[in-house]
Amino acid sequence: MNNTSDYELTPERIWSEFDGAPGGTSLESMCGELFSQQLFNWQEFALAHMNMKGAWLREITSGPHTLLVQFNQGRTVSATAALDADTIRRRPCFLCEYHLPAAQKAVLYRKSFLILVNPYPIFSPHYTVVHVNHEPQALEGQIVSLLALAHDLGPAFTVFYNGPRCGASAPDHHHFQVCPSGVLPIEKDWEEGGRATLLADRDGVSLGVLRLLGRNALFMEGSVPETLEAFLKRLLGAMEEVVGSGEEPMLNLFCTKKEGRWRLLIFPRRKHRPDAYYREGKDSVLVTPGAVEMGGLLITIREDDFLKMTPTLAEEIYREVSLPPEVIEEIANHMK
Repeated sequence: MNNTSDYELTPERIWSEFDGAPGGTSLESMCGELFSQQLFNWQEFALAHMNMKGAWLREITSGPHTLLVQFNQGRTVSATAALDADTIRRRPCFLCEYHLPAAQKAVLYRKSFLILVNPYPIFSPHYTVVHVNHEPQALEGQIVSLLALAHDLGPAFTVFYNGPRCGASAPDHHHFQVCPSGVLPIEKDWEEGGRATLLADRDGVSLGVLRLLGRNALFMEGSVPETLEAFLKRLLGAMEEVVGSGEEPMLNLFCTKKEGRWRLLIFPRRKHRPDAYYREGKDSVLVTPGAVEMGGLLITIREDDFLKMTPTLAEEIYREVSLPPEVIEEIANHMK
């Protein structure tokens, strides 16, 4: 993990610091204290959190598949953000420390990241883990940090990652996000069994495919971080070789650590937004699939989209933005 910063942090910004020293306060406790402090001392965040808690939520099902749909107008800025290179270059980076609201505090994590409450939450709590330096969203150089973060947070939390071209609203600034474990339908789907196919089990790492409504995911499990890092890098290489984009392969990822093993779920993508996002009138659906949506919680920012979302429509969106099953199988064969 990179423990150096090119930027000198404002001391008043730091609520607490986690350095991993044995016997210290747990990261889970520090984050809980930060969350409580921000609810009490940051009025805008407290209001956004209250609105999120009152957001409409409904369940839709198709056979064995269950999805959740949330009507959350607080996510409008993220869901409709312009992400072309020119717009990104011209706007100030809202994740850089000196652009954060004055009332926003942070847990300094291993001197490399700021753990912040997400000011437009989907979950309670919902954290954004922001690199202290302004560097592009990219997974390969931060796999060690991903695994360390999941370990330090413990089984109560899940870390997720949106690739720079499929869900990251700040592709110019590296960050992860964190939500409570067990809140996404995908976690129940994985636990139930019957949808997962093991493809390989080598060097202490299990690799397989999880079949879901409209999309497939690759899963990876292991207890040795160095081996997992190597496998995930190989997976990124295999995806790049098969898809041939020349950039970081489009993906969303979840990572948690339970009972001594890291569990990673990777959704290979081919598209950021479905065609329906750009349509007008009754055929328009303003859904921007990121990790949360791929995990089975569809965030809608308009009441009409919330009400008209069906399993069939969700399946169409998933199929359009996900890599086809045969391509995912080809990637897995490269791994084997």
